[in-house]
Amino acid sequence: MKNLGFFSKKNAGVGLDLGSEWLKMVKIRPGKGDMVLESMARCPWQPGDLDSSSATAKKINGLWSELQLKEQVVVSSMAGHAVIVKRVVFEAESAKAIGDTVMKDARQYIPFDINDVFLDYQVLGPGQKDKSYDVLLVASKKKVVQNLSDVISQSGLSLSVIDVDSFALCNSFEHNYPEFQEKPVYLLDIGGAQSVFCIYHNGQPSFLREVSFGGRAVTESLASILNIKRLDAERIKLSGKEDLGDKDLRSISDAVNKIFKNWCDELRRLIGFYHSSSSNVTPAESLYLSGGGALLGGLRDVFQKELNLEVHYHNPFRKIHVDNNTFQKEYLDEIGPQMVVPFGLALRAI
Repeated sequence: MKNLGFFSKKNAGVGLDLGSEWLKMVKIRPGKGDMVLESMARCPWQPGDLDSSSATAKKINGLWSELQLKEQVVVSSMAGHAVIVKRVVFEAESAKAIGDTVMKDARQYIPFDINDVFLDYQVLGPGQKDKSYDVLLVASKKKVVQNLSDVISQSGLSLSVIDVDSFALCNSFEHNYPEFQEKPVYLLDIGGAQSVFCIYHNGQPSFLREVSFGGRAVTESLASILNIKRLDAERIKLSGKEDLGDKDLRSISDAVNKIFKNWCDELRRLIGFYHSSSSNVTPAESLYLSGGGALLGGLRDVFQKELNLEVHYHNPFRKIHVDNNTFQKEYLDEIGPQMVVPFGLALRAI
């Protein structure tokens, strides 16, 4: 391990996020005072890029070649139905003995065959009862882990850690917003097909859920209203409404606002469920948005009005050093929310 320099202050961390719509990468390195942003990139998946592991690997390899990256060890992540994350209370004689209890009793919390998953856990602290512990339980399907490992290997890289999107989201927030160490806050990372909702409090996730909405719903709505192909609708969604007539603009605005309000209804349901689970829950006053879907025009205003919360964009570069001669501040501000998960993964690497 000494030769590999895993504990070197100069060692960089690379986070690689294989999202449903975009491929994203962030590279950071420890500096004198804080982390330093060394490289970052995003590129949309094109038709066929996700059809096979070899096609996906070719895309990743092309990104590495274009950026001339020398680092070959990365941290990536999983999300979706292949990963189960649950906060569970286990009883054990001590925190050291909790591992045996988790491995013995975890099957009742996992909706998969226990032989088909990898299990991991993190003790969050003591439970309310004597000799009980709050545990964050994670189970991932072995087949999905192997598929991700194969893609990374075929691209000429190797994995040091396979993380979970929701953990990367929390790690980025913890690093960049230390003033929320004791105050509860809602975090929402909006992806293409699905999103991650987290209630973060006392330096750890108190509640985690993956929700089945994302920016793809807006693309499909645009395609239907304008009677155009999905790729053309995606372009309009990203670049603006272009030369559309007033009637189309009104139809699009109404449809998109309806989608946003439906998302708010789902968030209200999750927040209500969490608050009803305990009498000691403190409501959050702020919601921080991230993910590519967070960049959709008008979304912040709708969320702020519908949820009656202070709504902000999650900036993953808030507490790290950024060389203004290398990176344009305006560009980082524009795409920052989309780079939260890969930044959290890069942090995990270090």
